[in-house]
Amino acid sequence: MSLTKQLWLAIVVVTLAAFGISFVVSTLSARDYIQLELQRKNMDNANALALAMTQLPKDPTTLELLLAAQFDNSHYEYIRLTEPRPDGKVIMERNIDTAAIASTAPGSADALAPAWFRMLVPIQSAPARAQVSDGWTPFATLSLKSDPTFAYGSLWHGTLQLLAWFVAGAAGIGVFGTLVLRTVLRPLDTVVEQARAIGERRFVSTDTPSTPEFAAVVTAMNTLSTRVRSMLEEESARLESLRQAVQHDPVSGLLNREHFLAQVTDTLESDTAPAHGALVIVRLSHLIELNESLGRATADALLRKLAESLGTLLPADASWLLGRLNGTDFAVLAPALETPDALATTLAERLELAVRNSLPDNYRALPIGIACYQRGNALPQLLAHADVALDRSEQETDCRPQIEHVNPSARPATDLSGWRRLIESALEAGSFHLARFVVLDRHRRVLHLETPVRMQHPTEGVELTAGDVIPWATRCGLLPRIDETVVAQALALIAAQDTAVCINLSAESMCHAPTINRIADLLKTQPAAARQLWIDLPEGAAFRHAVEFRALCKRLKPLGVSIGLEHVSAQVCRIGELHDVGLDYLKISAAVIRGIDRNPGNQTFLRGLATIAHTMGMQVIAEGVATHTEAEQLDALGFDGLTGPGIRL
Repeated sequence: MSLTKQLWLAIVVVTLAAFGISFVVSTLSARDYIQLELQRKNMDNANALALAMTQLPKDPTTLELLLAAQFDNSHYEYIRLTEPRPDGKVIMERNIDTAAIASTAPGSADALAPAWFRMLVPIQSAPARAQVSDGWTPFATLSLKSDPTFAYGSLWHGTLQLLAWFVAGAAGIGVFGTLVLRTVLRPLDTVVEQARAIGERRFVSTDTPSTPEFAAVVTAMNTLSTRVRSMLEEESARLESLRQAVQHDPVSGLLNREHFLAQVTDTLESDTAPAHGALVIVRLSHLIELNESLGRATADALLRKLAESLGTLLPADASWLLGRLNGTDFAVLAPALETPDALATTLAERLELAVRNSLPDNYRALPIGIACYQRGNALPQLLAHADVALDRSEQETDCRPQIEHVNPSARPATDLSGWRRLIESALEAGSFHLARFVVLDRHRRVLHLETPVRMQHPTEGVELTAGDVIPWATRCGLLPRIDETVVAQALALIAAQDTAVCINLSAESMCHAPTINRIADLLKTQPAAARQLWIDLPEGAAFRHAVEFRALCKRLKPLGVSIGLEHVSAQVCRIGELHDVGLDYLKISAAVIRGIDRNPGNQTFLRGLATIAHTMGMQVIAEGVATHTEAEQLDALGFDGLTGPGIRL
């Protein structure tokens, strides 16, 4: 029961108690006063009427007329004239008509007091007697008693007025108390909102209210939120240090060989990755000689300078990867690269300005090999072609970049207008559909179905993956329409199979408010299905578009949707920045998961990550699990879910 209802209940109880006491006291006092006044009236009227009869002739007609006139002009229960003896007989009498009382009109004075009130508060009208004389001789005894009907009416009317005043007073006090209570409890809304946020794993802080009692609660909750955030920041910093040690080269700060090649393998095998791209390898050929002639510190500075120069090539969306394969070789993975020749020219120019001019004349060789790939190519094949290109570059006098195609017979990309027509026709024809991959929990029960989008080519009949379609849909501005189609199909799948379904939502749709509003409106029409919908968002998008990401969570999470990040890897240690969002889960990239049973460093890193995620109330799901031993190791690390080629029902 709310405090306002409790206030009103207390006011009603107090009002009833006060009214009951006032009713008893005032009604009994008024009744006693009325009874006394009726007694005095009876005595006065009896003496006056007896005196009048004494002075008049004693013939029956005169007495009858006087008695009738007195009875009709006042309100008496009876007027009786009896012989002066104690047991004298009645000479004449006038009584109130009881039948007339029963038939009194509802609006008359007799109807003012209900019967139950008369029984509850009886009024005694004591009769009065007076002697009527004939000269010095007693003639008769006059007895009369006033009718208390109007006394009851007056007392009832006073009681109703008392009740009306109490009701009006209670209503006024209730309204005033409600307004005061709302004013006093206004800070409670902030407290409730903060408590709800903490319950939803959003550790926010609020301003301390002026009310001391609420201020103590808010201060305690702010302290809790601050401590949790501090703990997350400390754990995130520790994890970041561990991740740097496990996944990065200590000199250049780039990804080390093992982690970089794991990322390349994941890109080659993933259906959601771009269908083509390029691997670039840059070799600092004379590193040993540079160490000897310039010193290790200067050589390390050159390595860092080379890494920084390569880092300037990376796009803002962090879709490219940069790593160090060994002491002399640096590598760039450029998914969705359309123009390797332009990249080769740009890379050569930047290396010339940043690094080559700083090298001694005899050690300026910086050969560059570029291998263009298609999805599905094997990693050894890609590395072999990159080595061939690198060898050819080393043989050139000026070390010009060389390009090798792993699959030169691959179909060239369609132009932009062709892809626009293709995607629009597929949307109109309903050629988009959802593939289904199972995600199991640690007990090997279905957690949800992962459903990446597929497009059936309308003319060639082949099935295109998200990696084939999404880059072109992004350029054509059609990605929000695809995402809306995916949401509708996911809701239909949930309704048909009554199982949780996970879809991918693009960063473009996340940043497009009208699309999110349409998705929210669609979810509102199917609330039961919305509660079984999981939405994956790219890891990088949550940090690059933090405002839009928070707006998305605020818009969709109240509808029951579970929201999480997919392909989590490089920025996982920034997860503490999302303490106020209320994420439901993290899907860790296959590049980190691959070979986890043989990588103690990554095991320590993932164990710490699972601990932080569980502290924030999030589930941790592993992507790309390939073997049973990997699955067992992930269970031991505290992971909540698994998916990948090695996970089957």
